Amino acid sequence: MDSCSEMSSRKLIFSAIALLTSVAGIVHGFTPIVIIALIFSWWRLLVQKDCRLFFISITAILLFGIRYNYFLQKDTTLELTEDAEMILAVKETSWKVDGNKLEFEGSANNDKTNEKLMINYYISSEKEKQQLIEQIPLTVKVKGALTTPEPPSNFNQFNYQTYLKTKNIFCVLKASDLTVLKDNLKERPLGYVLDSFRQKLLSHIDQLMSARPSVYTKTLLFADKRTFKHEVIDAYKELGVIHLLSISGLHVSLLVSIIKRLLLKMQVSRESTATSLLLGLPVYGIVTGFGISVLRAVGQIWLKLFGEKFAFSLTTLDSWSLMLMITLIISPYSIYTISLQLSYLISFVIIVLSRQSYFLRLTKVKAYIVLNMLLLTTSIPVLSYHFYEFSWGVLVLNSLFIPVVSGLLLPLLLIALLLSFIVPRSLLFQMVLYIAEQLIRLLEMIAGEVAFKMNFNIITGRLSPGIYLLLVVTIMLLFILIEKRLTKKYFYILFIVFLLCVYSVRFSPVGQVLMIDVGQGESILIKKPWGKGNYLIDTGGQINYPVEKWEERESEFDVGKNIVLPVLKSEGVNKLESIIISHPDIDHYGGLLGIIGHLPTKQVVSSKVTFWQENFQAMFPSIESYGTIIKEVTEGSNLNLPDKTFALLSQRTINDLSKNDNSLALYGLIGGKRWLFTGDLEISGEKSLLLKYPNIKADILKVGHHGSDTSTHNVFLDQLEPEAALISSGTANRYGHPHDSVIQKLSDRGISTFRTDINGAIKYRFTDWPYAKYIDSYLFSFEYNRKQRGE
Repeated sequence: MDSCSEMSSRKLIFSAIALLTSVAGIVHGFTPIVIIALIFSWWRLLVQKDCRLFFISITAILLFGIRYNYFLQKDTTLELTEDAEMILAVKETSWKVDGNKLEFEGSANNDKTNEKLMINYYISSEKEKQQLIEQIPLTVKVKGALTTPEPPSNFNQFNYQTYLKTKNIFCVLKASDLTVLKDNLKERPLGYVLDSFRQKLLSHIDQLMSARPSVYTKTLLFADKRTFKHEVIDAYKELGVIHLLSISGLHVSLLVSIIKRLLLKMQVSRESTATSLLLGLPVYGIVTGFGISVLRAVGQIWLKLFGEKFAFSLTTLDSWSLMLMITLIISPYSIYTISLQLSYLISFVIIVLSRQSYFLRLTKVKAYIVLNMLLLTTSIPVLSYHFYEFSWGVLVLNSLFIPVVSGLLLPLLLIALLLSFIVPRSLLFQMVLYIAEQLIRLLEMIAGEVAFKMNFNIITGRLSPGIYLLLVVTIMLLFILIEKRLTKKYFYILFIVFLLCVYSVRFSPVGQVLMIDVGQGESILIKKPWGKGNYLIDTGGQINYPVEKWEERESEFDVGKNIVLPVLKSEGVNKLESIIISHPDIDHYGGLLGIIGHLPTKQVVSSKVTFWQENFQAMFPSIESYGTIIKEVTEGSNLNLPDKTFALLSQRTINDLSKNDNSLALYGLIGGKRWLFTGDLEISGEKSLLLKYPNIKADILKVGHHGSDTSTHNVFLDQLEPEAALISSGTANRYGHPHDSVIQKLSDRGISTFRTDINGAIKYRFTDWPYAKYIDSYLFSFEYNRKQRGE
């Protein structure tokens, strides 16, 4: 038979993967790994020798090209200004009030297009807050600064710019004034009109259901997590069962099954039932916001029903492939999202396994264990890239949470939703809500207790591109090995390679000194090669001014938890030997609890002067509650400090010097270089050090007090003779750090200067590997985020 006359079943997967790699190259860039994947995917497509398949692939590429080049926004069309004034249509389901902050998505008509923006507004009074909560407006007038979102300044940091890009948003409006308009825009974007219908349904749920059932109904049935408490979500994340709070194929299949049974019991014909579902599923997609995972799940089931109704043969894998191609063409930037990556990856694995004879022969218990292990294994590359860790708790806890959530809670909430429209004030409705409430309380109690008492997370860090490629190839070979039922010898080899990949960052032969960009503060990681120890000098921090009750947010920003902790995890830091506090200023220790509360820390080390400060002493009970020991360091001591480093302290009395001049300095040999970390040491403290250590030299100087002109005097620099200087300071900070005079002193002496306010995070790499001289151009050098900070 001619290869062009009939396309074999399940071959659409080759077209889908070819399009996926092509989109990755066009949208993200043709990196070496993308090029390898692109060549491999198109080679696999061509060896099929199927003309129809090739035609479908080329057609998909052309459709994507037309969409990308002519109908996809790539940058803002608005004029960036400090005093922008505009009228916006409001996307109602994005409206979120948290404490004194309002955030929402709006659409501005600039005569060229309806461009979407993200708006941030700080509420001025409790009365205004109440008004903004009670009634979500359709149209608002705003004034403020229109800017583009800042790229990340730390390595591996969450990219807010890319996140907004996936929503086709390229501008952020920091509103100083917001006015609700009664006269709504005549032309609202169609998506916002449909979104209004969704918001009406969500408001109906809020009005008639009690708090917990309302939150879970909106989350499990309509993909709205705005009112979900952060601590509950964190508990589910810790256990690795956060996927249960996302609408998946399992949820949609269960809903379709329930509706089918109800319609058939009502003596509706099968043909009419199928027609109802074909019409109803798109409507359900609209009320859920048509997120990526919902689009895939709804789309696959819709294609299956369509095929059954019109006798059109389409396998599950083909429908998966079609939906992937449709998603990429409609929303190219979704390739960046974890929802696309995990949703399609996990569903693909389930589809492939469900067709394997060896898997079908397993008992239900064995099949369940194998499925969960393979799903976890295949998701590790995605999880390690986005979260720098994964939870093996899913292997144990899925068996508890899936039956309860899918088999009990979801049907209960669906019944409650139906009753809310039919008999909202009935005793039956209240009974269903009560049962759902108790079940939710039980789930949250179990999740909270288990997450508190057990740690299921394995921190991997973000792997290098080459290691990710090796890891993916290893997982692919593992599937082939299982399918071919090869000997255990090959399994052991792949398992060893798998472990080497997963732990390649944690036990890297390359160590580093990393100055983290924490704004106007300081935090420096010293990570030794081969995982031999991790030390953190200071934690960053910010002053939290007292606010009124109504201004309090559900989750306050914390430098330690929100900036330093993710950076540490991304570098494969699974525990800290010591956190070394230079002195008791909040911008140096304020993030301490946010770090040790989530990362095992052996001890907190500082001088007696720091430990005698009342503000710091108030933290002692909290520090010790995490099992962390408080250790005082003495002059010249190396205890609890990185190897070959020593503590330098002033021997004056506490009252002789300021807190800054009582800073604990750290001096020693790291990566073949002499380093001096000075905390906030000022001129008086620098002179004291020179008196005690008149012959001191340093190759790398951490400049004192963020580059203030009260530090870094000429004699100090002349004695040290550093070749490089590091400065930690916030962008456009109110103190003017670093001062021009300090920068000039460093420049006059030919000292290479690296600043977090300009360069972002700064990393120095080193190793004790004996053959390091052959890769000297990579090691023993500084790296910083120059591309991300406009240099």
